Amino acid sequence: MKTTLHKLPVFLLIILLCSCAGTIKTVRTSNQNLTNYTKAYIISAENSQYIQFKFGIITPVGYIVLPDDPAKNHEVIGNTDIVIKKELEKYGIKAEIGKKGDLPNDFDLIVVYNDTWRWDLKKVLDKLEIIFISPDGNKEIARSTFNISKNKEMHNFPTPEKEVPKMIKELLNK
Repeated sequence: MKTTLHKLPVFLLIILLCSCAGTIKTVRTSNQNLTNYTKAYIISAENSQYIQFKFGIITPVGYIVLPDDPAKNHEVIGNTDIVIKKELEKYGIKAEIGKKGDLPNDFDLIVVYNDTWRWDLKKVLDKLEIIFISPDGNKEIARSTFNISKNKEMHNFPTPEKEVPKMIKELLNK
């Protein structure tokens, strides 16, 4: 019994290091060259989605993870808009954060995002979608979606700071 307890921290460390970060899928719906863009307008989200934590069920066979309830509107969680702005500026695209309906006139690209969070010791990013839209607001140019791993209990605590750089790189095709 004592030997087994000593192996538990090593086992937990292996699980943590091997946990899945999730997947990113990027789709371009336009052949526009995104390298010509110099100014973007990021529409800050009015709210985030939040999946309420619920305990699983312990049975004689093992622990059963219950399916999630639908996500609900929640006050904005995190600083996703600021992370997107900083990442776009790394690629030479000046970015401005504003609210829906307050679109300025001189910009090349509209960026919108939707984020969904869950609680697991702390709030973690469950899903993030970043969408590039044409300046007139009528045409989607590209969309990148991050989803936490299918086994939601095995993750590396994803955040916008970890996922947005990968998503922007794929959106800009860099």
